[in-house]
Amino acid sequence: MRHNKEQSWSTPHDSMANGKPRTRDLDHLMEQNSTELDFLSAYGGSSSDGDGSAIFAALRRFLKAGGVEFTLNKKETSLTFDYGKASIESNGCLLSFRGKNLPLVASDVQQAGFIQGSITKTRSSCKVIMVEWGIEQRRFVERLVEYFNHVE
Repeated sequence: MRHNKEQSWSTPHDSMANGKPRTRDLDHLMEQNSTELDFLSAYGGSSSDGDGSAIFAALRRFLKAGGVEFTLNKKETSLTFDYGKASIESNGCLLSFRGKNLPLVASDVQQAGFIQGSITKTRSSCKVIMVEWGIEQRRFVERLVEYFNHVE
């Protein structure tokens, strides 16, 4: 057993031997290391319904900041750009891309924050409904925008 003035570490064996409870439990460790657990989002835990309007607005800002030219419809519920389109849906934001050899695999559109994702066998088009606007969604869109900027 190691002792320190600031914190005490004990092993399960030590706590059984002397009858004292362990000083650190799983909840404490998870709280302390919560910033290091972001990778767990890839294993689920997302809702199947998202705020389509909010996600669409975030996507619009993201595309604009990335220099992607797009056309917005009059109702401001859908937009089109050279290699895809997006629209507000009741359960999220539908996003589709089309082009040659898209740099995607099936798992890219099936991760947390996406539903109903599909890619054609020839990888010439994909579509997915985004139910969240998180880091995975931003990386997905950014990767495709970068791909099309280098293809042209």
